[in-house]
Amino acid sequence: MNEMEIQTVKHNGRKVRRTVPPDPAPAEILIDAIKDNISPEAVAVIAAYLQPVHCGDERVDRQVQWFAEQLVEALGGDDAFNRMCDELGL
Repeated sequence: MNEMEIQTVKHNGRKVRRTVPPDPAPAEILIDAIKDNISPEAVAVIAAYLQPVHCGDERVDRQVQWFAEQLVEALGGDDAFNRMCDELGL
């Protein structure tokens, strides 16, 4: 995890120090975007349908599996995902 950066800037004519948080990881940005734009039910359905997908290209299969795992994490993990799937009849 990155440490907070401390910068010196001018504010109202005097120098002040401020802390700047590190940039979030790309996966964190993705999960935030999913949570902000897609209902939990839709996330569960997408993840459920992606999990068994295999196209024969190992690299692509790994990426699809990684994305399905990100969706499950966006729901709060395996238990939350399984509960939602049960509620939706998947």
